Amino acid sequence: MAKAAAFLLALQLMESGGDYQAVNTLGFLGAYQFGEAALIDLGYVRRDSDVYNNDFSGGWTGKNGIRSRAQFLANERVQDRAAEEWLSVLWHYISSYRLQKYAWTDVGGHTLTPAGMLGAAHLLGAGALDQYVRSNGRVDPRDPYGMPISSYMDRLGQIDVPFGPDRPYQMASN
Repeated sequence: MAKAAAFLLALQLMESGGDYQAVNTLGFLGAYQFGEAALIDLGYVRRDSDVYNNDFSGGWTGKNGIRSRAQFLANERVQDRAAEEWLSVLWHYISSYRLQKYAWTDVGGHTLTPAGMLGAAHLLGAGALDQYVRSNGRVDPRDPYGMPISSYMDRLGQIDVPFGPDRPYQMASN
């Protein structure tokens, strides 16, 4: 997924400064700051009674040889592969909310690009992106650290990704 490489690099720099061993105060892991729910969706962790508490108590599945949190944090290649796969999962979630039809439109003063939508969905999920869109930007959900999804939309929005409709053709002004 070479076309997503620039997006993934920007995402990991935003999430962890590129530190594959990073664990934040909420228990999100690695360069891309994966939570338990994302790692369940990706098949690395088994579901437990609370998929959002990042305790990983359901255990690790062994996917790509990863059987523990320590192994996941130590393996840059697996984290990168998981991140590539995660973009497809996120776009599926975005599409399940039928949000792809808003690509390249202005919502609440922000242009929704496919990359920006992926960034927003990574930060807080497609449901939060749906709240933002349906409220025309009046609801701008924030993560527990206070980061609004509109910030991720703006900061990641100019990067080309292999998802969503192509940028609409615009006539050159004379």
